Amino acid sequence: MNRIAKLSVIAAFSSLAFAAIPHAQDAKMEWPAEIEQTVRDFKGDKFTIVDVSTLSEQDQTRMWVEHATAEQRAALQAAVNGNAELAAQLKAKNIEMGNIGGAQQGADGSLTFYMR
Repeated sequence: MNRIAKLSVIAAFSSLAFAAIPHAQDAKMEWPAEIEQTVRDFKGDKFTIVDVSTLSEQDQTRMWVEHATAEQRAALQAAVNGNAELAAQLKAKNIEMGNIGGAQQGADGSLTFYMR
């Protein structure tokens, strides 16, 4: 095989490897399914607050919180406001609703709110 053909094959395989990187990153940035309904229905006081800036830049959670759409954030904030008991508890902790960037439910039913 001549030198030009070899270089062409190597370049083609290299570009395929790089093309897969954005797809892999998109897979990590999925908004939690049905989180708005989970927040709206949440009862109790088992929740934690995490400042997203304390997570590593490569953390999956930080990635999906930072890449959430304005619509996703607005829906989550509306869900929090729709749960009067939860909203009151968050306000008592001086949490500004507009700073809520994401939320996840733990296996034990607790919630984690990620602040921007």
